[in-house]
Amino acid sequence: MIDYAASAARLMRAYNDKDFDALKAAMAPDITMAHYNRGAFFNRADELIDVIRAFAADIMPDRQFLPPERVLVCGNVVVREAYWTGTPTQDIPGFGTKGETIRFRLCSVMTFNEQGILIDWKDHG
Repeated sequence: MIDYAASAARLMRAYNDKDFDALKAAMAPDITMAHYNRGAFFNRADELIDVIRAFAADIMPDRQFLPPERVLVCGNVVVREAYWTGTPTQDIPGFGTKGETIRFRLCSVMTFNEQGILIDWKDHG
């Protein structure tokens, strides 16, 4: 039996560690991802990883998810409440100002397949 909360934790650890190979391996190639409050929508892991990589390399190298305040699991769906924080190296209109640390409280709804691979990820906040 898959521990879906552990699958979500591994994915977030790979994100924070900038381990893009592990992150991509944890996602289905045709993952659907949306960050509703920021207008970001993806339906391919490659596209999502490219954006995550750009943020980590140039736009916000210190970006990270903080430890979750709450994790709820219902079947293969994990709901994770945590802060996401980072300091932009450039102005990002509607998102953050260069040099000013930002911090968003996010509710991440993550759906996994039977093998523990992320197939759907929705961020709210």
